[in-house]
Amino acid sequence: MDTRLVTPEFGTIIWTIVTFLILLVLLGRYAWKPLLAMLDEREKTVKDALQAAERARAEADETLRKNQEILAGARRETAALIEQGRRESETLRAEILAQARQEALDLVEQGKRQIQFEQKQAIDSLRRQVADLAIGAAERLIRSELDDAKHRELVAEYVKSLPDLGPEAGRH
Repeated sequence: MDTRLVTPEFGTIIWTIVTFLILLVLLGRYAWKPLLAMLDEREKTVKDALQAAERARAEADETLRKNQEILAGARRETAALIEQGRRESETLRAEILAQARQEALDLVEQGKRQIQFEQKQAIDSLRRQVADLAIGAAERLIRSELDDAKHRELVAEYVKSLPDLGPEAGRH
C-alpha cells in the first residue's frame, strides 16, 4: 500500500487550502449570491402566495357571510310575503263572504217584495171578483121576484154557477 496518499504533505495541504479558498471565492461570487437571491426570491414568492391565500380566504369568508345574510334576508322577505299573501287572502275571503251574504239578503228581500206584490195583486183581483159576484147577485135579485123561496132558489143557482175557487179562496 502506498502511504503517500494517507500521509499529508505540507505542499498538498497548502494547495488544497488555496484551491478550497479559490473555490470558496468563486462560489461566493458566482454561485452563492445568485443562489441566495433565488432563495430570497422564492421565499418572497411563497410569502406573497401565503398572504394572497390568506386574503382570498378572508374574502371568501366575507363573501360567505354576506351570502348567508342575503339568504337570511331573502328567507325573511319570503316569509313576510307569504304572511302578507295569507292576510290578503283572508281579507279577500271575508269580503267575498260578506258580499255573498249581502247578495243573499238582497235576494231574500227582493223575493219577499215580489211575494207581497203578487199577494196584493191576488187580493185586489179577488176583491174585484167578489165585488163583481156581489153586483151580479144583487142584479139577479132585483130582476126576480123577491119572495123567500124564489130568493133561496136564485142564490143556490147562482152559487152553483160560480167557478170552483177551491179551499184557498177562503183564506185570502
